[in-house]
Amino acid sequence: MKTLPHITTKQQEILKLLYRYRFLNRIQIQAFLHHKDKGLSSKWLKDLKEKQYIAWIYNADDFAEKTKPAVYYLDLNGIRFLRNLDDHPEEELRKRYNESSRKQAFIDRCLLLADGCISMDARTDDADNGMTYEYSLEADYLGPDNEYHFFVENEFIHPQLCYLKTEEDEDDIVEMHYLLEIFDATTPRYMVRKKLKDYVAFLDSGDWEEGTAGAELPIILVACPTLAELIYAKRYTRKQLEDIERDDNEDFCIRFTTVEQIKAHGMTGGIWEDI
Repeated sequence: MKTLPHITTKQQEILKLLYRYRFLNRIQIQAFLHHKDKGLSSKWLKDLKEKQYIAWIYNADDFAEKTKPAVYYLDLNGIRFLRNLDDHPEEELRKRYNESSRKQAFIDRCLLLADGCISMDARTDDADNGMTYEYSLEADYLGPDNEYHFFVENEFIHPQLCYLKTEEDEDDIVEMHYLLEIFDATTPRYMVRKKLKDYVAFLDSGDWEEGTAGAELPIILVACPTLAELIYAKRYTRKQLEDIERDDNEDFCIRFTTVEQIKAHGMTGGIWEDI
């Protein structure tokens, strides 16, 4: 077995973050590591890149692109390192070999999800608001011990992000689950329709109650690339809900926003519109 170049514990954490989120920029990596020293973070990343643990997306020849932080993803030695840990599914690790050919829409979605998770971490760390967030990405719920693991075999949906919001005051504790789906500008409308129909079918299937031992139905969050697509998605989803023949489908909660609203106000901001 080839001996891999030495890296520090913090650098190992960076590899695990890139496995989990797929693509991250330096600012996001610093936020997840709770590390404020830009110079040291850049040194870690430079060393990882030189040792082929990570690769980057950065165009130094374009002035506009040059002003943006580089985006990092796992390279060959990073994948080999994680394989040696023996706690990452082989099928999922194989996907990381193709990161260099991912489309920009996929990369942008990964960065948006990371920003959303950073926002939830910040709100959880704010002890004064009485709210905490626990979240799982698809790479997380592939693990058999994850509470959302039942989505791996679900015939309807595979959410891009699942999270639990817990709100606590002096008298009560309220928990609510959320499932997020982000559509980008390249998602064809037939796929938008299929996914929305599948989310409605999932809510009606009983799979959630079975997978969570009877937890209250989750709130579905749908992010659309434009306002026009949001209006289209809301109209189509409303029609799907109207076609369900059951008395309690008014309990199905599906909310919508645009990607720009998430960028501006965070995942947990007051940006979500009911159907």
